[in-house]
Amino acid sequence: MHTGWRNLSRNARTALWCVLALAFMVAFTAAMVPLYYLFCDAFGIATPKLVAGPSAPMSAAPMPLSNRTITVRFIANQASNMPVQLAPTQFVTQVRLGQPLLTAYRATNTSPKAIDGVALHMVYAMGGPPRTDINDYIDLQQCFCFELQHYPGSQQVMLPLSFTVRPNLPAGIHTITMA
Repeated sequence: MHTGWRNLSRNARTALWCVLALAFMVAFTAAMVPLYYLFCDAFGIATPKLVAGPSAPMSAAPMPLSNRTITVRFIANQASNMPVQLAPTQFVTQVRLGQPLLTAYRATNTSPKAIDGVALHMVYAMGGPPRTDINDYIDLQQCFCFELQHYPGSQQVMLPLSFTVRPNLPAGIHTITMA
């Protein structure tokens, strides 16, 4: 004997609809990131790239220096409810391509309680060819990003950042912003 949709109890139909709705929501959520990138690509909107570490293995040989200099800007943002205030120790600097740069961010925990957290950063380029992945031209030697940091209560800590901008940076890129 065949039991059809109409033969299910009202509770069973409701449960089936809930399962179908949940499956649709999960599939839709999983598709959002690829759809976002397709949308941005179709309309020519640049999408920022997260940097997860050095973009290429570092060689033992020093990188050649270039006569070309660019501006590097540093900014910091945090959620309004976050008790750790982050600020760069320098906001703007000029750097020669191939020259290692060491700087730091100052993190101040305004709460009396210790906090553990992970910082993320993004890198933006101004000028140059469209859709250039700037991360391909930055070698991070040391970065506090993507690593669990401990912020003692009511104290300040220094978070070092060391990187080199490769000499083969495309012509026209004149400013890099690390956020």
